[in-house]
Amino acid sequence: MGSNTLSPVTISDRPVSTSAPNRSVPMLDAHARVVGRVGYTEEFSVPGMLHARILRSPYAHARINAIDASRAEALDGVSVVLTRDDLVDAGLGMRYGPYLRDRSVVATEKTRFVGDPVAAVAAINEEVAGEAIELIDVGYEELKPVFDPVVALDPDAPLVHEGPRDIVPDRHDLVARSKEGTNIVNLFTQRRGDIEDGFAEADVIVEDVYTSPPVEHVPLESHNCIVDVRNDRITIWSSTQSPFLVQQQIAHIFGLPSSDVRVIVFTLGGGYGNKLNAQLEPIAALLSWKARQAVRLAVKREESFLVNVQHGITVRIRTGAKSDGRLTAHEATCYYNCGAYANESPNLITRGYAATGPYRVPNLKTDSYGVYTNLVPAGAFRGFGITQVAWPHERQMDLLADALDMDPLELRSKNVLGEGEPFTTGEPFPESHYPELLDEVARRVGWADGPLVVADGHRIRAKSVVSIVKGGSAMPSTAMVKLNGDGSGSLNLVVGSVEMGQGVQTALAQIAAEEAGLPIESVRVSEPDTMLTPYDHFTAASRTTFVMGNAVQRGVQEVKRQLIDFTSELLEVASEDLVVTNGQVEVVGDPGQSLSFGEVVRKARRGNIIGHGFFGPTTHLDLETGQGKGSTQWHPAAVSCEVEVDVETGKYEVIQLHAAVYVGRMINPRFCELQVEGSILFGLGQALFEELDFDGDGRPTNLNLSDYMIPSFLDMPRQMSVFVLETPDAKEVHGIGETAVPPIRPAIGNAVSRAIGIPIRDLPITPERVLLALEERRQRERSPVIAGEGRSSR
Repeated sequence: MGSNTLSPVTISDRPVSTSAPNRSVPMLDAHARVVGRVGYTEEFSVPGMLHARILRSPYAHARINAIDASRAEALDGVSVVLTRDDLVDAGLGMRYGPYLRDRSVVATEKTRFVGDPVAAVAAINEEVAGEAIELIDVGYEELKPVFDPVVALDPDAPLVHEGPRDIVPDRHDLVARSKEGTNIVNLFTQRRGDIEDGFAEADVIVEDVYTSPPVEHVPLESHNCIVDVRNDRITIWSSTQSPFLVQQQIAHIFGLPSSDVRVIVFTLGGGYGNKLNAQLEPIAALLSWKARQAVRLAVKREESFLVNVQHGITVRIRTGAKSDGRLTAHEATCYYNCGAYANESPNLITRGYAATGPYRVPNLKTDSYGVYTNLVPAGAFRGFGITQVAWPHERQMDLLADALDMDPLELRSKNVLGEGEPFTTGEPFPESHYPELLDEVARRVGWADGPLVVADGHRIRAKSVVSIVKGGSAMPSTAMVKLNGDGSGSLNLVVGSVEMGQGVQTALAQIAAEEAGLPIESVRVSEPDTMLTPYDHFTAASRTTFVMGNAVQRGVQEVKRQLIDFTSELLEVASEDLVVTNGQVEVVGDPGQSLSFGEVVRKARRGNIIGHGFFGPTTHLDLETGQGKGSTQWHPAAVSCEVEVDVETGKYEVIQLHAAVYVGRMINPRFCELQVEGSILFGLGQALFEELDFDGDGRPTNLNLSDYMIPSFLDMPRQMSVFVLETPDAKEVHGIGETAVPPIRPAIGNAVSRAIGIPIRDLPITPERVLLALEERRQRERSPVIAGEGRSSR
């Protein structure tokens, strides 16, 4: 492999502001990170704490007939053993979950996947706890499992969950669609126009089936927590992205008010959606409750693969177009594999709204199923459901271009949505920017410099270009801003947003510093503590800089209003004659008559001035049609790619990969660059080799980083660049933490497919799959019947 060169980020020509935003300031904790002084939950300890291990089910689907923990309880050094009997005896909340309460702390009647917690032990150390779980005797009765989401929808398929659904309040979609006696977690439907008329109008129709497997997040820091239950008060230290959701779910289990559950979060060693909701905390909490001591529970690397994964998916898709390339109809049926428990699936599967891509389609029909199976539970993952549907819709666009004998870039440019045009949800697309993004990535890959496919013996090079759209989360955030009376005035941001390496504390400090007119050195940002910090739904879904950033800005504005009111009294000047600027409150036209922030606080005898800011955008989609408002923002992206395939071995190399995203108003250009580069790396691994493998009994077979492959620097493209588009008049910040993940898979897949002349439909694109596709092409060329069969029609 050739040497890797990373091109620097390219941003707009807008001059960099001298205020805090739009400056690549270092992370506030940069020095602490470099010298190893950042505190992680994994390094934290509580005096006298116990250590826990989990006994997991060896079967994908089994009834528990008996469980005997007496040998484990008798082992020297064991404090307590937790089994289903404790749940019944204690009368605690049996089930929990963010939307569907479908999960018990440990299995009660049956287990639903290989790895389902059956019991847990708390002991003086991990070694004793590990020995003890081997002494727990469980009598299982194996049941027929189901692993495929399409098969699981069959009326005769085994039920993963029997009985009525326990649905959290105000989820009317789940009441209507998550039906007892089925494996349906949720169903999202979208209808617009007349789908049959749209296909009747088409000159070309392309249809196919695409799949992508479950993949793992692999954060550097695995799941871990410490829980201390004392006197009906619960304190949790956890590596979670959602402290307030953990607080709510633990409170539900114990029947306590949320105010009696305190969740503290330090910096995370990566998250990527892997650490949302209560995961290990319920088990640790019940162990601590039973032992009356603090309990630490940290999973080993192989166990982290059993906590949650990205949804695997099967997508059946049909697309119609006129001979000039105009799309007329698009139909997609998406089967998201939710695994054994719902987690975030009820929300995630609604991302079927993007199965059409960012294109103008007058007639569409989408059915997006979330389906229970007996595999590892699926949850949030960087890209949140968009990645799975971007793969098929962008493969379809290339197949359609081939059927029309049209340039793939031209086809996309002809159909991408423009500003104000309706998206699949019916809402006007607020901003487009696809022409700029597509043109930029096409220029960088040399799209117009020659043919898209060039052969040199058994090595073939090919290029691709793709475009996608991603939505953002509408969950609310609240910030508290405290202006202190020291010196000229320092600022504390009290927020519940989680720092996990993305630089959110620095970005929020930059926003506050600009709004207050203070240097960023004067701003300090808290870590989440549900007893002290106001509500923030979670740190995920490309929402924090936008949603919490708006809350912070509004909190600072409230502080500024109070500063003006106090200064008006102190200087006996009308409020409208005062202005806040550069850490001062000045009289308009008379800068000499002014007070610093600190002076205002001290002279007003306030101690500090506190402002609160709230930002909570909302979305709503019609249950039947999927029309309404689907996202707080729409994030466009385009990617171009060039690969070189060795048709003798099936091996290929990604030569070039260029990503372009629209960022709106930029806070920290360097952070933007790093986020997009990280997204590229994520997508690269998923395209090349990432896949959680299962045997025929549902047992994962590659639960380590020797067998489960993730990309290294040696897998990076020879040339890679990031283009971050910022427009001069942009007022909103656009989240970009995951926008560049979804287009990477189809960009690589389209380039490989074009190189070998046969469609790739299943991920990952391993050399073995390339060789199988080449063999399929040779068989088609040898057989007139097969050669005449296509998946497109005129």
